[in-house]
Amino acid sequence: MRIKEISRTLKPIISSHPEIKLVYLFGSQVSGNTGVLSDYDFAFYVDRKDTKILYDLKFILMDEIGLALRTDKIDIVILNLIQSPELKYKIIKDGVLLFKEEPYKVLVEPQILNEYFDFHDLLVRYNLTKA
Repeated sequence: MRIKEISRTLKPIISSHPEIKLVYLFGSQVSGNTGVLSDYDFAFYVDRKDTKILYDLKFILMDEIGLALRTDKIDIVILNLIQSPELKYKIIKDGVLLFKEEPYKVLVEPQILNEYFDFHDLLVRYNLTKA
């Protein structure tokens, strides 16, 4: 399924959850390295702080998106909950933004970039990376 089709398919689902502010598609579906075992990787930024609500939404979205795309090969991460600066950076760097509500992109992405580059500098300083 092409990215535009995925975006169109997700539009009514995203519209029914006004707390969703950003949606990215990332991974093999974007890079083109899909195979038999490939899944759809989505990252959501949600304007909520309550962890329980975020996890509940994650499982609701897995059901709704799985039904809409007619597959159970769905992986969803909530950007708000990701601890790894590297993963968050990879999502915004290599992923495709499917949905954005202003001004969240200009608020969230610079924060992720700052966190990643601070983290990366520490890795370099302590010789924990090949860079």
